[in-house]
Formats: sequence, structure tokens, C-alpha cells
Amino acid sequence: MANHSVTESLANWVRAFDADAVTADARGRLKLSVLDAIGCAFLGRASDITAPVIAAIGDLGSGGPCTIIGCNASTTVQGAVLVNASLIRALDFNDHQAIDPNDGQRLGGHPSDVIAVALAVGEWQGSTGAEVLEATLLGYEIYGRVQKVLGRGHSWDHVTAHGLTAPAVAGKLLGLTQDELADALSLGAAHGTTVGAVRRGALSSAKFLAAPMVLGAGTTAALLASHGASGPRTVFEDSEKGLCRQVYTGGDMATLSAPFSRRPMIEGVTIKAYPGLDTSQAPITAVLEARKAHGGPIEEIEGVTLSLTDNPMVQRQIEDAALKRPANRETADHSLYYLAAVALLEGKVTEEQYARALWEDVRIKDLIGRITLEMDPAWETRAPDAFPCTARITTTTGKMFESEVPYAPGHARNPLDAGGVVAKFRRSVAGLLDDARADEIVTQVDALDELSSIDKLMATLAA
Repeated sequence: MANHSVTESLANWVRAFDADAVTADARGRLKLSVLDAIGCAFLGRASDITAPVIAAIGDLGSGGPCTIIGCNASTTVQGAVLVNASLIRALDFNDHQAIDPNDGQRLGGHPSDVIAVALAVGEWQGSTGAEVLEATLLGYEIYGRVQKVLGRGHSWDHVTAHGLTAPAVAGKLLGLTQDELADALSLGAAHGTTVGAVRRGALSSAKFLAAPMVLGAGTTAALLASHGASGPRTVFEDSEKGLCRQVYTGGDMATLSAPFSRRPMIEGVTIKAYPGLDTSQAPITAVLEARKAHGGPIEEIEGVTLSLTDNPMVQRQIEDAALKRPANRETADHSLYYLAAVALLEGKVTEEQYARALWEDVRIKDLIGRITLEMDPAWETRAPDAFPCTARITTTTGKMFESEVPYAPGHARNPLDAGGVVAKFRRSVAGLLDDARADEIVTQVDALDELSSIDKLMATLAA
């Protein structure tokens, strides 16, 4: 594709994508991520944090062809993408791209955000379950590949990747021609760049709305391209104002459309055990294990030290003063101090605890004052593809209890099996769905690639 632009080459790759080239095991893992995302969406629907999004459904266009998870209302394709992606993403509990499974490079971000696009466009178009699964799989693949070339040492947020994933997934399901896809991808990339400020300081709704807004724009790009709208084909290559000069600096863009000959990116995905950012999963696990070993009252704990990997992302979280004293739900689930304190106080980390606004609890504030975060450079050699942690509890009597967690439960190197993911789904929907309906969703998602359409699944996901 020597004479083709980045978006033209990627359009050709999307058109030629064949899910049969991916192993049955990888497709099975993707279905687990779909089930997990649905569970996260129901949990998100029940949280106050998503109230502004739910309140806006009527303004987005009610009565459209697409289902909103956990709601009686239906809406437009773009509305369903925005709302469902918000529900999936709101609680920071959906899966994330931990690594490239081929070389172990640490990545990041949430590929399952794009499931909202596949469900909305697939429902609207009457797509089969296999078609929806195939489009989702290519969305995951593009997401991971973009994360590799986007990198982490810059000012741009990881949701920038969805400027390409959304038009690719929507375009695949819409059956766009190669030229139409190239225009959709060009438009999506041009309007998908998001600054990293959405995840700094005292966090706002922008933290979880960033991906849905990019996904919505990318879906709109595909719809417009299907009607003849054109995009800037040199959006990456332009020598002065292109994305390669301003955002994707130094990245090998040819890798985005490289042949599908290695392990798919879905194999590098983590399904989280706890509602919190990716860097918190091992620290929470380590604190819970050290707490169990201690077994005594909280009052005996003099201090807790978390030894973390020497990584710029972790360092930024340690240095961000707002994260040490969170004042809202959005900031709390990104605070290693807060999450460790909750694990210490109650021996668990669940969504229910956020609902109680424990960041206002004087006991949590006291425990945060006893927690020290430090960097251990040795972790970068011992577990360079993870965010590991050693937790040490010291007591007023001079005793020490320690737990070391290289790979948290659910990490791509320590994945949850199907039973573990189904159990997480059932915990997520407990009290929201009866057992029969939860069973039906599990069964339908497991058979997703056999469904003649996804209409029945979407009807089950409605309120």
C-alpha cells in the first residue's frame, strides 16, 4: 500500500478483515469481555454518576431504533453509542488493554468502550451476532495497535484511539466501500483527538465521557461517509498539521494495517476484579492479602507501604495531590491512596462503597494519612508488563505483614476464566436483574456468533 495514506491502508485492512483468522479461544475471550461490559453497563446505570447522561436521553432523540442498556427508552444510533458507552465506562470497571500479547509491551485504555458502537449499529442494521462479534474484534485489534503507536509519554488521552475504532466498527457493519471507509476513518481521526487533561487533578464527568464522545463522533463520521461526505485523507501525513506531526510522533503507522498474522490484541486484555483504574488492581489485591494476614483491628496498623513499579504513569498518580484527598466518585476510583484505605477498612473494594461516599469518612482520611507510596525499580525487571505491588503493613507492636502481587487477578497474564467472568457479571447485576434474565444474557452472549440477529439480546438488555 505504498501509495496509500494511513486511513486508505487501514480501510483496506478493515474491508479484508476475517474473524475466522482468529482462534476460537480468542473469540471466546472476546465474548467474555462483551458480557463483562454489559454487566458494567447495568451497574453504571444504577449509579448516580450517570444521572446527567440518562437525563439527556430525550434530548438525544428518543424513540429511535436502538436500545439503551437498562432503560425503557430507545434512541438514535448516535444517542445509543453515547449513552451505552457512558454506562459501560462510567465506573472504570470494564476491561483494559494491559499488554500487546506478542511482545509484552505495557499498553492501556479500554477497548470495550467500542462495544457500544457494535451493539448500536448492529441493532440498527439487523446484523447477525457473528457480524457484531467480528466488528468488535477488529475494533479491539485497531485499539491495541493504535495504543502501541500512540505511546504514553505525551499530552494526549488514550481515547484518541477511538477516532479510528468507531468509524472502523460502524463502517464494517454498514458495509461501506473502501473509499467510504477511508473517508470515515479520516473524519473520525480528525475529530477524535482528546487531551490528557480529562484525567488530571480533581476529576470530572469528562473522565468517563471522553471515550463516548469520541465514539459518537466516529460513528457519525461513518454515517456521513455512507452518504458521500469526504474526509482529509492526509490527516496523518500532512507535513505541518498532520496527526503524525502533532499526536502520533515517531509512531510506525504502517503497523496499523499490518497483516493479521500474530496473536490478536484481545489476548492482551485484562478483565478487572475491582472497580478502579488499571494501576490499582495489584495494590488492592496486595492490601487485601496483607490485611488478611494481619487479622487484627485497624487501630493496630501503624503504617502501610505500597511498593510500586517505577513507571511514569504511576509516578504521575503519586504526585497528583488531588488523588490523595479525593472529593468525588470520579477522583476516588483513580486514587491509589483511597482504594488502599477502603481495602484496609472494609476488606473489600466494590461499587457499593463508592455509593456511600467513603472518601468523606474520617476513618478513610485517617488511613490515607498512614499510607506511603514508593517506587521499586526492581519491579520493572520482574514484571515489566504489569502494574505490580508489594504491600507491607506495620503494626504498633512492631510486627510486619507483607503481600506481593506481580499480576492481579484478571490481568492478561493471570486471566479470569469463564466462570470468574460470569461470577463478576452476576455480582454486577445482583439486585438489578432477576436470575432468569441474568441467565438469559449469559446464554445469549455465549452464543453471540450463532445469533441470526442481535434483536433478542438487545430486548433482553432493555429495562
